[in-house]
Amino acid sequence: MRKKPLALTLGMSLVLSVGVAGNGPALAAGRGLAAGEIGLGEDRFQPSTTYDLSVTGDERDAIHAEVEALAGRVNSARVGDGTYDPLSLIGAMLDGSSYDSISRGGTAATSYPFPVSNTAANQNEYDRKVAKLAWVVKLAKDLGFPVVVQRQPDKYVYVEIGDPDAPEMVMALSHLDSPTASVSPAQLARWRDADGNFGTPGAYHSPYVKDGWIYGAGLQDDSGPTLATLLAAKALLEAGLPLDRRIRIVMGIYEDGGPGTPSAANTATFQSIPYNSNPSFYDNWAYKNLNREEMPIAGYTSDSRFPVIVGNSGSVTPSVSMNLSADSTKPFRLTDAKAGVTLREGDPTLKDIAYGSTTQIASRAIFTLDVAGAGATERDRFVSAITAAATTKGWLPAAPGTTPKVQATITGDSLTLEINTDVAMEMPTPQYGKNAVVWGMFLLSQGLGALGGTAADLQLKKAADGIADLFFRDGVEGEAYIGKYMGIPANLLRNPSNGTPNLTFALMGGINSETPTSFYTDSSGNLSMPMYVRSMHVTAADSSQATSAVTAAFEAKGFTIGSLGAPVGAGLYVTHDNPLTALQFGSYQASINCNPEEFADPYALRDVVYPQGTTGGTLASSFRNKMTAFGAVIPGNERWWHTANERMKVDSAVQMTKLMADGMLEMARYSGPAGAKFMWADIPGLNADRADLDLLDATIGTYKDASGAVGKGQLGDQALLGATSFNIPMWNGRGNSTPTASAYELGHAPGGVYLPLDDPEYLNSTYVAPMRLEFKVERPDHMSDAAWAKFVAGGYGAFQFNILVGDKVVPLAVPAGQSADKYFSSRTSATNPDAIYLSVNLAITDAPYTGVKPVLADSKTDLYKVNPDYLASNPDPFPGRGAVEQRGFFQFGDGQKNAEFSSPDAVYVTVANAVVDADPSAVVKKLNGNKNELTVTVKQTHVDGSESAQTATFTIDNNAAGTYTVGDYQVYVDTKGNTQVRSIRIV
Repeated sequence: MRKKPLALTLGMSLVLSVGVAGNGPALAAGRGLAAGEIGLGEDRFQPSTTYDLSVTGDERDAIHAEVEALAGRVNSARVGDGTYDPLSLIGAMLDGSSYDSISRGGTAATSYPFPVSNTAANQNEYDRKVAKLAWVVKLAKDLGFPVVVQRQPDKYVYVEIGDPDAPEMVMALSHLDSPTASVSPAQLARWRDADGNFGTPGAYHSPYVKDGWIYGAGLQDDSGPTLATLLAAKALLEAGLPLDRRIRIVMGIYEDGGPGTPSAANTATFQSIPYNSNPSFYDNWAYKNLNREEMPIAGYTSDSRFPVIVGNSGSVTPSVSMNLSADSTKPFRLTDAKAGVTLREGDPTLKDIAYGSTTQIASRAIFTLDVAGAGATERDRFVSAITAAATTKGWLPAAPGTTPKVQATITGDSLTLEINTDVAMEMPTPQYGKNAVVWGMFLLSQGLGALGGTAADLQLKKAADGIADLFFRDGVEGEAYIGKYMGIPANLLRNPSNGTPNLTFALMGGINSETPTSFYTDSSGNLSMPMYVRSMHVTAADSSQATSAVTAAFEAKGFTIGSLGAPVGAGLYVTHDNPLTALQFGSYQASINCNPEEFADPYALRDVVYPQGTTGGTLASSFRNKMTAFGAVIPGNERWWHTANERMKVDSAVQMTKLMADGMLEMARYSGPAGAKFMWADIPGLNADRADLDLLDATIGTYKDASGAVGKGQLGDQALLGATSFNIPMWNGRGNSTPTASAYELGHAPGGVYLPLDDPEYLNSTYVAPMRLEFKVERPDHMSDAAWAKFVAGGYGAFQFNILVGDKVVPLAVPAGQSADKYFSSRTSATNPDAIYLSVNLAITDAPYTGVKPVLADSKTDLYKVNPDYLASNPDPFPGRGAVEQRGFFQFGDGQKNAEFSSPDAVYVTVANAVVDADPSAVVKKLNGNKNELTVTVKQTHVDGSESAQTATFTIDNNAAGTYTVGDYQVYVDTKGNTQVRSIRIV
């Protein structure tokens, strides 16, 4: 097990380090950037919010090995054919997709247990969902998960790993269903079965593996990724690596269209929830409202893209146009231009990607030119220039058995230039490159440029040059698609906190048919290309400045561009400076850098991949500032969902599972010295209704290291084991929305995200946040096994908790006659014998500080509470939940009434700075005659790693051996001759 030295401050103060530096840097150490990757040697943008990773390279290797052992890779299989392991990743994905879990809607009942309707219209939704969830429960139990929970047969299932006494929980929440969009009559006609036949009944839920792809409804959205999270947790369970928080995998089944969600009033007839409101997704309602489950301190949904999605983007779609009619009588004039989805030899279902829920960027482009009036020499020169440029870029020659990326053919007086990028790219991520229209414009610029003469005056040449300069400068795409060459000020290209692109530009990003779309009208000479612009700008002022620059850049190239306005990001799952984003982004980078060959495709894009916004909502939208979308689509991969022949590469499924497992483990470790469990307590005169993590802005970065505030004067002869400070605002409501950045900025002001300071209940209440505050203390390197065992057992003195208010130390002392077990607790983890967790119960009030008051109160950690009116005539369906227990709390005000719960200057824990190791040494000095002088020193190492010594000097005869008293020690010394010590030990 890894040991960690306890850092020293102020000479003798023992503190817990904040985080552990990871071995996965943002870029592989020592690797020079290839010219053009970022922009001819420019430094890569570094977000200002960072996170020190704790997962080491060895741990990452261990996790990935467990994932490989669980992968169950097969080259060819059909669901149920007995050729695969059903408890493997691929086996679970095959079996899971065999259940028809299409969400067809319907209604939900208005009273407990709110069953989903079961009708012919929704093809027996209840029965279908119950069947799949029952399979998931069995799968989880067969995989050996120690905790498997399902409250109602037609709703979510969760599993959990980790120490059940850990106060904090991190969560992955995803969904097992699929939308009706993939099974419309038109889509059903496109589905192929394992034999390649069209329209076979039930083909969409008869999954199979073929040519390295796994096919079936929900394979990518989101049954496949949801099961990958389950197998990722299984890999962590098998790896047995240390974690501080519990990990919970929640698998819902109604994201892609749920039944009618019961109203807040309907819910209240069964469940008592202060400040109740409905989330936007049925799965979230079932988890948060119906069953009032525990809220995570951090989490993700696997239902979007890596590396991390931070919120919803705004959008605008102007057209970029230029009139080419002046070319009408000239050779090499444009007569036709179309864009579509790339062709790929041997891949007949590729075209179906165009019918997914998000339109495609042009990955195929066809330009037709009239070369009448051009001689054979000019034609050859044009084609040769295009071929040379394509060869230099590596687009030619085509590998055997593949569709050429570039083809130029001449038939009569017509020249056709066709580009196939071989990667179908979705509209929300243009920065990953491979836009066929841009490639084509670049090649036209090269070909026409080689002709010289009148070709240089073609409007087509002007258009091609303009597009190539804006999107393909120096032959590089990437950051050109976030506006790097459009005159946008550098500080407005990305969010400074997390690197999210403020704007993305998808030229010809509206492909939604297998039939190529025209973007040129020959009769009018009008070249017009829709450009999908997504915005995550924080303010309209910044957006206006950036879009004005964009408009000017296109106009300077001779284009007309539609109005861009000043689009602003629609909503944030987490604030841009939330450390959760930095954690997940850093974990993603470290994973792909750990083994570049294993992650070749995402590694190739590492320099342009950052957090970003998404084009639609996800389950993360109902967990304000605590959850992102992390996966499932890996940068550079094709996104298959909401369409016929939905599929995922087997390699991508395994990569995704490794990325998820790494991220889970990172989230499950403390980023600072402490963590906390919020609870409810019945303390007279205080309102604990807001002591619910869903009503508090607490994140993984909330508990700061405060060891610097605790000086030698406050410690005396104690060793500091851990110190923290924190500030936790109260939300204005439950976390069921995605506020804008401006709403976060307003805080407690009108329109802000936090509880208004003029709220009537706030003014008439004193809120309290009962919590179990836990400190993690890791074994220092200087402690032997025996010393650590004694430390854990309390053998070096009782652990003491204090608060520091200004410069005053206030001990947290249990009143005489009361049990310390009511107020304090400790735990050790089976996965980490080199850590102990020490806890104290606090009741912090939103009020002035008037001292500390120990109180005993009825309390509970599970906030589940059934409406008493319901219980009057019905049994409690879960009598084991919501149990009340008497606990002791140290109650004190946080200093001021401001709708926030704040620690004093520090809350900290100490122990007597006892000696944990003693090392004797001796020196013999020759005196007159037969006498010698023996000096014995015992070097002492204390709990905090500091050293002291006890020394004594004796006059001895030659070759004297004996036991000598040195301070508190009896030391046996055997000498030889006048100056040599033969042996020495403490007895």
